[in-house]
Amino acid sequence: MWRYTYEDMVYDVEKISPEGQATFMLIADVQKRIEDIETNLTINQAAVVALHQKMQELLIDEAIVEDDETEE
Repeated sequence: MWRYTYEDMVYDVEKISPEGQATFMLIADVQKRIEDIETNLTINQAAVVALHQKMQELLIDEAIVEDDETEE
């Protein structure tokens, strides 16, 4: 049974109109997409930390720039 909670009331989605059921399915889909985006964000944040650590291991003194002409 699919349930939808609103203002402390629980509704059986299978008992509401087809339009309501379709709307519920869209809500579920969007929430899943948000969860996926949050997961990907976490993975990407961890990756950038690891890449910065790797980059720092690869730095050499010969690459130090002494003036303000730095590039990213």
